[in-house]
Amino acid sequence: MTDNPADIARLFVDLVASLSAEGGIVDAMDVIVRGTTEHTRAVEAAVILAADHDTFRPIASTRERTLDVEEAQIGASGGPCIDSIRDLRSIEVPDLREATELWPEFVATAVDSGLGAALAVPLIVDGRAIGGLNVFLRTQGRLDDDERSFIEAMAQVVAISLQERNALRRQEALTTQLQGALDSRIVIEQAKGALAQRHGTSVGQAFMLLRDDARTNNRTLQETAQLVVRREILL
Repeated sequence: MTDNPADIARLFVDLVASLSAEGGIVDAMDVIVRGTTEHTRAVEAAVILAADHDTFRPIASTRERTLDVEEAQIGASGGPCIDSIRDLRSIEVPDLREATELWPEFVATAVDSGLGAALAVPLIVDGRAIGGLNVFLRTQGRLDDDERSFIEAMAQVVAISLQERNALRRQEALTTQLQGALDSRIVIEQAKGALAQRHGTSVGQAFMLLRDDARTNNRTLQETAQLVVRREILL
């Protein structure tokens, strides 16, 4: 965890820059999950996008096992992030075990993954939650006020940027944009699988290789993934 002002400023610059790029939603979500674990005590983070009220997809995560946790709450249609999106409010769970009755599938998967507490923050654009940010602590407890404000500020930057970007567009355009982000994730998953098979590594390690190459060559994750899938670059 770091609270260096220069590092935090650079993070927000990266976030805004990614949002202004074509297809930048996926990269922006990656910046968010990276930022929450670098600048708070959160050990894991993930973002879920909502295509509609009942259709959710994980779009970014710090690790593969965090995706398993998000898939558990999506599959059960219940968990702090799903409820945060539906209720348009942040939800904090200081002790996941105490939420077993409310979200049994989610809690079981999260606890098995070594997680103890969670905070979910909705990403709200034009009064609608387009997704949610889920962050996790290793042990039971709460993020302090500064950490929570930092996380909510990142979510707000995303919301404001998307709101301005779509102010003159119809709702169908936003839906198309979100679907494009989901399609981008499919390409990224294909690239991760190809790299994992090529190098004999885990999917998580393959994702790190993909992300590092994108940053080194100043490309988006989607662009790099497409090049890998088309075999135009060999990582």
